[in-house]
Amino acid sequence: MDNLIIETEALTKYFGETPAVKDVGLHVKKGEIYGLLGRNGAGKTTIMKMLLGLTKPSKGTIRLFGRPFEKPERRVLNRIGVMIEAPGFYPNLTAAENLEILASLRGVIQKDAVRKSLERVGLPCKDRKLYAEFSLGMKQRVGIAAAIIHDPELLILDEPVNGLDPIGVAKMRRFLKELAEEYGKTILISSHILSEIDLLADRIGIIHAGILLEERNYQEWKKENTQDISLRAEPVERVSHILEEILGIREYRIEADGTIRIFDTEKTTKQLVRAFAENGIYVDEISRHSDTLEDHFKKITGGGGIA
Repeated sequence: MDNLIIETEALTKYFGETPAVKDVGLHVKKGEIYGLLGRNGAGKTTIMKMLLGLTKPSKGTIRLFGRPFEKPERRVLNRIGVMIEAPGFYPNLTAAENLEILASLRGVIQKDAVRKSLERVGLPCKDRKLYAEFSLGMKQRVGIAAAIIHDPELLILDEPVNGLDPIGVAKMRRFLKELAEEYGKTILISSHILSEIDLLADRIGIIHAGILLEERNYQEWKKENTQDISLRAEPVERVSHILEEILGIREYRIEADGTIRIFDTEKTTKQLVRAFAENGIYVDEISRHSDTLEDHFKKITGGGGIA
């Protein structure tokens, strides 16, 4: 696969005799948002820590930016922005003061880096409120600001929208999409909020009990997972005529039991019912169907939600 920023082969981590991660082959391409999905304890955070050298793999290989990654090196880590678990900052300092310290430690010399990173996540630079007084959502924003302060090529984010209110979640979503689409950043993100991954991810990996069960292009999956509208009405021949000649719908199928499945879903169920009624056809049943990401997750992992 071309342009891989992250690639692992047989990546495995044991804690004692228990495998937390087993034979994971991860492939994250340049410029994409990759959603790593799994229940709590599935191994998502352990994978991220191994990618950063925070914990050593029991076996397997890691390649970052096309080169083997065997131990933490400044030249590699400087290209990565990270937020894993709860961000740690000085409680008696403001967000800006915390980031100024971080910038000096990182050797960031870009002018206004602190202000720009805070503004990008929706926090004012001159706010005198102390970090100890921040809500969980505000702390998450400071963590993201810290991750981007040095303008990294790759972001590794563990539950970045945790604790944000709906407005904050929407802003974070727009921000992450902007980083990938306009600035070419590569983002590996774990989240238990499947609706957010649905709106963000270009590709997904589903991990369960330490095993990567599936890795696929999520946008292609959504196209393959075509929505359809099922209806029952008689006579079927007349219904077919209305679909084709009046509504211009060609993508449909008549099942053996007489149910009609329509795959051209630009029309709403209300529009279909109205068109049939205007032509003297009464619709007995009508419903719209499609698998959600949560449905797919349950099928792959054997049932149960992600929370």
